[in-house]
Amino acid sequence: MINYAIQRVLLFIPTLIGITIITFSIMHIAPGDPVDLFIGGLSGGDGINADEQADLKKTREDLRRQLGLDQPLYIQYLTWLSNLVLRIESVNTFDRSAMIADRLFDQVTEEERSRLEDLEGSDRKKLFFEIASRISPSDIELLTDSAFWRLKGIRTENNYRPQTSGLVLYESEFYRAITLNFGRSFKDQQAVIDRILERMPITLEINFVALIIAYLIGIPLGIYQSVKQNTGTDRTLTVGTFALWSMPTFWVGMLLIIFFCNREFFYWFPASGVQSLRVDDSWGWFAVFSDHAHHMALPILASTYSSFAGISRYMRTSMLENLRLDYVRTARAKGLQEHLVILRHVLRNSLIPIVTLFAYLLPGLIAGSIFIETIFTIPGMGFLAFESTLIRDYPMVMALFFIGSVLSLVSILIADILLKVVDPRIDFSSASI
Repeated sequence: MINYAIQRVLLFIPTLIGITIITFSIMHIAPGDPVDLFIGGLSGGDGINADEQADLKKTREDLRRQLGLDQPLYIQYLTWLSNLVLRIESVNTFDRSAMIADRLFDQVTEEERSRLEDLEGSDRKKLFFEIASRISPSDIELLTDSAFWRLKGIRTENNYRPQTSGLVLYESEFYRAITLNFGRSFKDQQAVIDRILERMPITLEINFVALIIAYLIGIPLGIYQSVKQNTGTDRTLTVGTFALWSMPTFWVGMLLIIFFCNREFFYWFPASGVQSLRVDDSWGWFAVFSDHAHHMALPILASTYSSFAGISRYMRTSMLENLRLDYVRTARAKGLQEHLVILRHVLRNSLIPIVTLFAYLLPGLIAGSIFIETIFTIPGMGFLAFESTLIRDYPMVMALFFIGSVLSLVSILIADILLKVVDPRIDFSSASI
């Protein structure tokens, strides 16, 4: 079993490389340029004179160079992959970053500082990159996240804290080793890993709670239907579970908002967010938990209904197959009570397809979180993926697909291990990968 698990983990490497190559290719083949979206599509040239068109063209080229989009696709991918695995960075880089930002600060005029204060969104980012283009592209890569605030005239000691784009494995006086360096977001130049770690807990909370509830409801429901086969109760539950299974998640989510978050019907739950705006430090832990649970009830319900409906159908079918086998008749002939026959003999063998189903439910829930979090405006990984795809934020999308793929592969491995626990007859020692 241990050798099999090690082989499976080693197989993760080529699998993940293949997934990232496909994801990288699809993102770059898809229509839409992140630079055009970044500057508001003004590079099209409609309604502007020749000088303005030349300035926009230069700005566009500078942005592509700063974002690394001027390199060939294979160079962009290999650079992303090398930073993801391991990167050795000199600590002196932090001092250089501070000096470069200060030098850039000295070049900013009072008029530009005033414009930075007044502008918002893409216009402010465009001006920031125009100012940053006064230094070399290699130096721009060394700027810390706080460089923008230095340009606005704010110089504090916190601006000189070392900032990374990944997880630090080792750090000394002279250098440090960094992994999971997914780069910086095209949207705001924040470290991708930091934004993902900030949003990951809420997504995992929804998915794991939904998965646990789905199994706690689906397995007993399937057992009950198999025992009551062909009765009115079984037929009613069968129709109900088939109906739930067939309903699209996004449609059910919108219906829940319309009927349970609307003063015209039942205003029982909030329609968005993960907690109330009035929550503060004066609230006790139980009050905070209750408020959070109140906000998460509908998103978890929307994530759960289809899963437990599917689990109950699989459980019913598996139970009925095992109830017809000879060992069940033998157990009944020995005089065992019916509940012992069901729970001790039939249930364990019937759990094998249910455990296998786990390998597909978790990836499906993670993919479905895109709809759930977007509909309920929940700041999780799904909503972040939706936003990043719209603005062609390549580093963020690549990182989210990579993490989702890792979770999917891990769930498949866990399902294999649980199969061994449920059925000791399964032997992985002779299995070939």
